[in-house]
Parts: sequence; C-alpha cells; structure tokens
Amino acid sequence: MADDLVFKVAKRRLREIADELPHPDIATHFLVDDAGRGLIDVFYQGSLIGQEIIETADSWQEKGRLLAYRDILRKKVRLVVMAPRSEAMRVRYLMLELNNWWLFYYIVYGYDGAGRLVRVLKPVPPGRKGPETSYIS
Repeated sequence: MADDLVFKVAKRRLREIADELPHPDIATHFLVDDAGRGLIDVFYQGSLIGQEIIETADSWQEKGRLLAYRDILRKKVRLVVMAPRSEAMRVRYLMLELNNWWLFYYIVYGYDGAGRLVRVLKPVPPGRKGPETSYIS
C-alpha cells in the first residue's frame, strides 16, 4: 500500500518537474530504496541539479535523516522533501535546523492519500503575522 502511494506521488512530481523545467536537456531518474522511500534525481546536461525524496510516514523519522538532507544540500543542488501531509509541517520544522548551516535551498511538500502535493510554507515565529494558511497548492 505505501509503495503504491510513493509511486502515485512520484508520478505526479515527475510531471511537475517536466512542467517546471521544460528543457530538452533535463532528465530525471526515479527509484525506491530499501526503506521504501522514493528518490528522484534531476539532471541538466548530465549534471545533478536536484534530489527529491518521497518519505513515508515512518522513514522521515529515522535517525540520520537530517544529515542525509544536509549532505544533499552540501552538493549545492536543490532538495525537495515530500512527506505525508499529517507529518509535513513537522518535517519542515526539522529542516529549519539546516538554516544554521546556511543551507536554504530546499522545499517541503505534503502529500495526501491520492498523491496530491501541497507545498509547506516556512513556519512563522510566534508574535509575527504570517499567511492565513501554512500550505499552498
């Protein structure tokens, strides 16, 4: 069941990548790792320009996930993390730690049971006025 959802999310995200980067020299590669995570690599003229991870409800909580995200960002490529919508804001909060390393080039999406993606916005500190919703579609 989780594998089916990872494939639904990947299919949708691969279409979005094609729309976002409509260049003939853009290529993508998708696979599912041993933990059941979906991994999408994005290449431009053979050079890696982005890595995207479709986390499951449990995989994002594994020890070392933040280090894995940081390692991707240290390559100076864009990181996109997708997590179940119920967990997505927690993932976004976790990734704020990366800001201490000056690694800001990441995006977090939440996904639902149909594989639809919703972008998770930056959390607003208490006392500041922010957007009415923390998600955009």
